[in-house]
Amino acid sequence: MKNSRFLRENSWCMYDWGNSAFVTTIIAAVLPIYFAETVCGNNSVSWSLFGKLLSTEPGALWGYSMSFAALLVAVLAPIFGAAADVGGKRKQFLGIMAAVGVIASAFLAFAGAGDIWLVVGLLIIGQIGFSGANVFYNSLLVPTTIPERRDLISARGYSLGYLGGGILLAVNMLMIMQPQVFGFADAGIAIKYVFVSVAVWWAVFSIPLFLYVPEGTTIRTSFFSSLKHGVSTLISTFRHIRTQKNTFRFLLSFLLYNDGVQTVIIMATIFGKTVLHLETGDLIGALLLTQIIGVPSSLFYGWCAKKFGSKKLLFIGIAGYMCIISYGYFMQTSTDFIILAGLVGVFMGGLQAVSRSFYSKLIPQDLSAEYFGFFSISQRFASIFGPLIFALVLDITGNARFAIISLAVLFAAGAILLAGVKEPRSNTA
Repeated sequence: MKNSRFLRENSWCMYDWGNSAFVTTIIAAVLPIYFAETVCGNNSVSWSLFGKLLSTEPGALWGYSMSFAALLVAVLAPIFGAAADVGGKRKQFLGIMAAVGVIASAFLAFAGAGDIWLVVGLLIIGQIGFSGANVFYNSLLVPTTIPERRDLISARGYSLGYLGGGILLAVNMLMIMQPQVFGFADAGIAIKYVFVSVAVWWAVFSIPLFLYVPEGTTIRTSFFSSLKHGVSTLISTFRHIRTQKNTFRFLLSFLLYNDGVQTVIIMATIFGKTVLHLETGDLIGALLLTQIIGVPSSLFYGWCAKKFGSKKLLFIGIAGYMCIISYGYFMQTSTDFIILAGLVGVFMGGLQAVSRSFYSKLIPQDLSAEYFGFFSISQRFASIFGPLIFALVLDITGNARFAIISLAVLFAAGAILLAGVKEPRSNTA
């Protein structure tokens, strides 16, 4: 029984090891630099909207693209989550969405200078696959382990995600900095294989989850019947969540503070490249430091949540991010960026892991995918407004530092709402 639990829990965590490569290499590290420097040529991008010619910075266009992808995921997540609960197909849906992300990652290898909209399109598709799969991955935490171990296992997942994503990012950094060692003619060729390596890594390390993690208790029916049921129950589920004031308040709080967290992840590297004009090696090295620090920090965060209470650790994480964005406003050098990356590593994984496990204790256990669909809405709406605010402030003021400090209001509002959330006393909402 103990071995079975060990295999089940660690197979669930290994998916985080695999899919985190998409976040670290593509979203956070390599693609933002490649997009600004090679695809856009460090130039403003001109595009037409409703017949009006607009010009925007690569960083702002990156933010708009991430916001649009998040909006699509937010619309789709609860529908598929509800369908998976009824149909007993969490892993099937996860596999489909993960495959979308894997294919999009691999196809980035075909993008080059001037292929702005190809990259934007693949970025959006990849984000849909990654975030959509996480709806079902998060919901599988419930059948994976008992409530008392969810803080630890959720934190372990983030910790292994940092480790797995960090290992591949280190290899990717070597591929770019020393392409000849890997048999590539130059860094430009190496980057294309970097994108392919993310696809392979994600696919291979997803396999244990499909083999050893159970679906959990569901009512099995056909795909179309379950999808129809998912759509029909969407409104009623939302109404039910509204009646669960504690759960609903936490979702609103999470939407706000995670908005800031996701924006820091999404925009940090392109800020470093376009505003601070840092070298690619410095940027990737700083993000690698985030991964290294994030491994023990996430585990320690999960241990502290179990010992001192999840809610206290959530407040500590929010306060940590307030310090991070304040420091980000004043940073000037590569050393400043490295320090900021280290601070992010201390708080990012732990805050998200404890948020996930805290929510899992607030919801009905037999409707986990449906409720995690709404949790994903909070995550995705967080990824809509944060990058959108950042991009708009950047476009309007022309000052990315103002865009950074504007995120403070999100963390402050999230903390105020969180103060009214009660610690869960049982396993149901």
